[in-house]
Amino acid sequence: MTSATRITCPECQHGNEPERIYCHNCGARLDRSKVAAEKAAQVQTPTEETKHLKKMLDPQRGRAVRAVAKLLKIVLGAVICALIIVILSPAEMPPESKSFTFAPMIGMDLTSALSSHRTTPLVYDEAQVNSYLASNLRRKDSPAKQGYFPLERVLVRFDEGMCAISTKRNLFGWPVFGGGSYRVSIENGKIVAVSNGGFLGRLSIPSGLMKLAEPFLQKTWAAFAHEKEAVARLSAIEFHPQSVSLIAAR
Repeated sequence: MTSATRITCPECQHGNEPERIYCHNCGARLDRSKVAAEKAAQVQTPTEETKHLKKMLDPQRGRAVRAVAKLLKIVLGAVICALIIVILSPAEMPPESKSFTFAPMIGMDLTSALSSHRTTPLVYDEAQVNSYLASNLRRKDSPAKQGYFPLERVLVRFDEGMCAISTKRNLFGWPVFGGGSYRVSIENGKIVAVSNGGFLGRLSIPSGLMKLAEPFLQKTWAAFAHEKEAVARLSAIEFHPQSVSLIAAR
């Protein structure tokens, strides 16, 4: 029964409100049997809210929901474990050389070239740069050795217009590898590096997500802060297959 239900008077046919017992127009007693029947039907027929509540409280439905939630947790846990295993898996990195090409003067060469406005490029091959990086990391006062996640190794590879950096860090005795590939240029005294993508362990990281992996490389930039500052002051930097040219002035 709704508020629009009206009782028609059998004497004068006047429509009365459902709560009236006598006709508002003529005073005759109204037949309320239809109203009583509608009320009984309404009591006996569950509302949509009642049906929904019963459905929500159905023990079978509750068990199904809990089973689905448990399955989702298992799947999520498996995905997270798989990611951790892939990240901690050793990347393809050549074994560390036992002997290094002697190139300990790159930092001093940069400082000298910048102060003298040298126009002749400083050219180094991969072996020389990697030897220099390795010798700096071996210093006792190197920032690379600080903290709970020290930097153990840095390896660079040069290609046309591109520099790839691979690093090895130590997490409680477990080696963790990571790095990236970049197109590097010098603009207004700043190093501008555009990522081509990278990796953590055996997990490939697309260029669009490399910002999430940048904290992993912060130790590298801190360990070579002096060299990074000097390179930013260069006029240009050019990468070629297995070599790099550093241009102080033109």
